[in-house]
Amino acid sequence: MKCNACKDRPKFWQGSDPKCAFADGKEWSGDNWNCATTGLIRRLFDGAADGTLPDGVAHQWGNDQNTGMVCAQGLDSDDRPLSLWVTWYKSRGRTEQMWLMFDSKPPRRPTEAELVALAGLYSPNE
Repeated sequence: MKCNACKDRPKFWQGSDPKCAFADGKEWSGDNWNCATTGLIRRLFDGAADGTLPDGVAHQWGNDQNTGMVCAQGLDSDDRPLSLWVTWYKSRGRTEQMWLMFDSKPPRRPTEAELVALAGLYSPNE
């Protein structure tokens, strides 16, 4: 299986074929490469180098490891997540971790629909 964004996007780069983060059709998986839905979230951090991140998006970099946080309080979800926590190495295609964080319950991996909705909060033209 692939997420809808991976189904719709042709491969436009040389190198490894994409590996969708939603290959099992359920929650997000760290076993991915250039997943199009994951890319929607990664693009939220594009302004980190020049300090033009959207309000509600934070980025930290150290030893080539990127860590980002996206405020998720506007996400329409029964679980009411506070934020999405994301990690990736350099600018490579694999995103290692994505977790929805909550006030009073354990973190969990996001669904495709949640990531699309969250990206839409910050990039309404996507």
